[in-house]
Amino acid sequence: MIELRNVSKVYGDGTKAVDSVSLEVPRGDVATLVGPSGCGKTTTMKMINALIEPTEGTLSIDGTSIDQLDSIELRRNVGYVIQEIGLFSHMTVEENIGIVPDIVGWDDDRTEQRVTELLELIQLPANVREKYPAELSGGQRQRVGVARALAANPEVVLMDEPFGALDPITRDELQDEFLRIQDELDVTIAFVTHSIDEAIKMGDRVAVLNEGRLVQYDTPRELLANPENEFVESFIGEDRLLKQLQTIPVREAMRERPDSVEKTSRTVTPDDSLKTALQRLFTDNRPEISVVSNHEVVGLLSEDDVRRAVGGDPSTVLEGHHA
Repeated sequence: MIELRNVSKVYGDGTKAVDSVSLEVPRGDVATLVGPSGCGKTTTMKMINALIEPTEGTLSIDGTSIDQLDSIELRRNVGYVIQEIGLFSHMTVEENIGIVPDIVGWDDDRTEQRVTELLELIQLPANVREKYPAELSGGQRQRVGVARALAANPEVVLMDEPFGALDPITRDELQDEFLRIQDELDVTIAFVTHSIDEAIKMGDRVAVLNEGRLVQYDTPRELLANPENEFVESFIGEDRLLKQLQTIPVREAMRERPDSVEKTSRTVTPDDSLKTALQRLFTDNRPEISVVSNHEVVGLLSEDDVRRAVGGDPSTVLEGHHA
């Protein structure tokens, strides 16, 4: 859906912000771009949206080269969410969300219906539609920014550190909310972040960049299990095995339910991560925890099961389990 082939950006002073980057984001996937400051991730994002022109290489969306598309029309058909949100302070929530549909010629009834649908999708009450951005919390404004990006039913959405300015609790809530929305809408997304934890949580694939180059482009699970080099391993951090737990579902480590078993006070589902399961094991201080699906116990999970799943040293895996 989104394809970059040997894309570079060199500025007039000779600075090479992006150096021969090639990657592809399949339709319906989320690709996160992560790396240290100045690594080229935001420049890459802006080239996808034709805000910056590449010096070399080709970028295409759905098989059509971006340089063959009118840049204004391209940006109207590609949703864009930024950290500062960029809502128009003199417009209501309804007007902010409806601005792109209005530009592309939707009639008032269709736009109004779309605003209603999106407010439900981002789980904001209907009465916010007449409020102005200054009357909303930071988390609410960011939700409205996401809704505006989705308003004209784009097939592609670009997100540049959209949750970076929020407090940790609100950021975590919005990450979960966004994953729910993505699963429901199945849009193709490129997502820039400076946080490896956010990149792993949000991405179907993670692009690690350094000094303008693409160092590794893999699924979160493969990235954590097999870092390409010392830079990637260092950037991931010392708690790599703990991060791996976040990418492995309980179903891959659980033991099938024995004939007779009592449900433990805390449970997990087969789709929960092993990190969640490990935290609940320690909260209950039990040797194992029940795995429940459709209100029935379908399996059991112990610390040993978790250790075997990641194949790491037990003390290393369990260190920092309360994080």
